[in-house]
Amino acid sequence: MSTFFPMNNGDAVYSYSRNSQIQGEILDGAKEMMKEAIIKNLDIKSILSSSNKFHITDLGCSIGSNTFTSMQHVVQVVKDKYHDNNLEFLVFFNDHVTNDFNTLFRSLPVDRAYYASGVPGSFHGRLFPSRSIHFAHCSCAIHWLSKIPKELLDTDSPAWNKGLIHYAGASNV
Repeated sequence: MSTFFPMNNGDAVYSYSRNSQIQGEILDGAKEMMKEAIIKNLDIKSILSSSNKFHITDLGCSIGSNTFTSMQHVVQVVKDKYHDNNLEFLVFFNDHVTNDFNTLFRSLPVDRAYYASGVPGSFHGRLFPSRSIHFAHCSCAIHWLSKIPKELLDTDSPAWNKGLIHYAGASNV
């Protein structure tokens, strides 16, 4: 995608951070569904055989508090499920290069239970090395995709779902 539609930066009256309440309500409404999906589908023991580092990304994080609420929820559900005090979390906040990452990182919660990193770039392309992300979250940004990426439909592709990606309306295949 060559055209970007950035959110208004900063914390002014028309900024995304002050005008993202609807997105926050969407995320609040999906918390229980996300918790159930994590409890049912996430098997940390098989993906973290020799490490205690759990990598999460929020694709299309923007700059508001919604991303922090979502990431803290994921971290807490995983902690509650596995009761592993040695588990460390690294969250990669992703958005377009025009995103106001300065405002995002100035707003990081002081009491967060994860390390934070920024990954600028479009999630329409590859952002991370193979097998480096254990949980990807994308809530209010995925609608910007104009079509299903062909790699997701190719059964020989490493990106093919294979039943490991949970989304509303997904089959159990």
